[in-house]
Amino acid sequence: MFAKSKSLRGVVGALGLGLALVAPASSAQDMIRHNSEATEKLGLPFSEAVQVGNMLYLSGQLGNFPGTMTLAEGGIEGEAHQTMKNIKATLERYGSSMDHMVRCTVFLADISEWPAFNEVYKTYFNNGYPARSAFATTGLALDARVEVECMAVVPE
Repeated sequence: MFAKSKSLRGVVGALGLGLALVAPASSAQDMIRHNSEATEKLGLPFSEAVQVGNMLYLSGQLGNFPGTMTLAEGGIEGEAHQTMKNIKATLERYGSSMDHMVRCTVFLADISEWPAFNEVYKTYFNNGYPARSAFATTGLALDARVEVECMAVVPE
């Protein structure tokens, strides 16, 4: 029992050391909280994007028209297109692009809409896809059908 416990501590310690070695060496001064005028006007309690070094972390994007709480019409297809347009615009506003996206998480109000979302999603990428996961939720803000959050590199 003692040997197992000691081994487990060693593994956990090694994992912790590994995380410390790959963690970005950034300070609070290296972090930039981004908000467009349209986003600020909504008064929501989050940043549109946060940049740490050359990594850009986008808040979840819905299929709403910028600066409004109005979702695009057309169900999952309409909202998916607007969501992806919002992501593209946000990335470009802060110096990145769809080609520099490294990871996305997709939240769907109904997992049966996954194939329809994918048909829209894949039209926004020309040079391969970012890593991604997707899952269904019990509800999204504004009663949306889809929300997508992303991480991207800001090229130097």
